[in-house]
Amino acid sequence: MLRHLSIYLMALAFALSACKKNEETPPGQFAHGVFIVNEGNYTDADGSIGFYDPEDGMVVQDAYEKANGEPVSGLFQSIYFNEDMAYIIDQLGSKIVVVKAETFEYVATIDEGLSTPRYMTVANGKGYVSNWGPFDENFDLPNSYIAVVDLSNFNVINTIITDKGVEGMTTVGDKVYAAASYSNVVHVISPQADEITGGFTTPGGPLQFAEDGTGKLWVLCNDFVTSSLARLNLSNELVETSFSIAGGAKSITTNAAGTKIYYMCTPWQTPDGVYSIDNTATFAPLVPVLSGDGLYGLGVDSDEIIYIAKSNGTDNGTIIRYTLDGTEMDNFAAGRFPNGFVFRE
Repeated sequence: MLRHLSIYLMALAFALSACKKNEETPPGQFAHGVFIVNEGNYTDADGSIGFYDPEDGMVVQDAYEKANGEPVSGLFQSIYFNEDMAYIIDQLGSKIVVVKAETFEYVATIDEGLSTPRYMTVANGKGYVSNWGPFDENFDLPNSYIAVVDLSNFNVINTIITDKGVEGMTTVGDKVYAAASYSNVVHVISPQADEITGGFTTPGGPLQFAEDGTGKLWVLCNDFVTSSLARLNLSNELVETSFSIAGGAKSITTNAAGTKIYYMCTPWQTPDGVYSIDNTATFAPLVPVLSGDGLYGLGVDSDEIIYIAKSNGTDNGTIIRYTLDGTEMDNFAAGRFPNGFVFRE
């Protein structure tokens, strides 16, 4: 009797152990929510990645510090999520800090082969990072390039020379697109060959991209005084249409369906504004959805709530949420110079 009981208990213990192994690991604290890129102040290198949970209103001012017990120094331009990793781009330190996407626990630092990195995308299992390179004596950027990163070991394995001031990056289908902001050029890159295979000439210096629901790529362009918005046809590599818009173009995104494009302009002599345009539009709007001073970053979540990152000089910034008609919903504190959002929903 005791022998049979012992065998039964052993079998039960084995079964329970097997069940535990098959259970999914519960998600980390930062699995779902809104990530805020706080650049930080240049002289203090105090950039941070904030986190906001719209379900319960929880705000974490520095996700990295909360996860690792200490902050990471840097001037953060952007963050990119890919599978179970997140890549924090530090332009001042010319490095990328790699963390686990759901917990923000430190994984690695990429600090070789980079020079003023700006933005990142992933294609063909590799990371593509835009690098301005150093400024010359004329405050120009003649040595810009894209660093190609092996994501299995975080080593830079290749470089692609680009036109000046390479900035925003995105992947659509089997191609990588890179905005050369000082050159009025969008490069088309083959991630199989790691070389430039084509391109677009844009009406101004291209900054950032947004893909709409029809597969067209919109690019926001800025020449300091004048700005423009162009729609690119990726199948024939032609600028399909372009619009003149308010000066000081800064940020662009779409709604979840890709039917509306939202963009932010920060002209010198008039209030900053956020505008909305249909993806089939034939002219640009003249009246913004919302306006104000110090607008510095833009995001739109899947519920079409507009997120505005407001800079307050060298003081901490503010995040303000708006409905589609420009009515303020609520706001909360951010770090210094908040410039953008990533939504993990």
